[in-house]
Amino acid sequence: MAHIIQTTEEFDALLKGEKPVLVDFYADWCGPCKVFSPIFEKVSQELEDVKFVRVNVDEEPELANKYMAYSIPYIVVIENGEVVNSHTGLVDEEALKQLIKN
Repeated sequence: MAHIIQTTEEFDALLKGEKPVLVDFYADWCGPCKVFSPIFEKVSQELEDVKFVRVNVDEEPELANKYMAYSIPYIVVIENGEVVNSHTGLVDEEALKQLIKN
């Protein structure tokens, strides 16, 4: 299950560790984000070797700016503290898994 970030400190703590982190930048008012949310949740339950995190851009604008989440949904893969892949817009389940692998 995806973890919803409440603070920047909480986000920074989740980046520590061996597992890659998949971040979904979203907003409650965003239609495409609502469509993507169940896909993100489903994949988060299937893949145990990845941390799944959701960041509300309205509640955490500093994180959104830091990771350049200017259009949402915006998906970022972070490994060892570095962004290694990203995608703006909707993706299906298979495309989301490919983002993690690449």
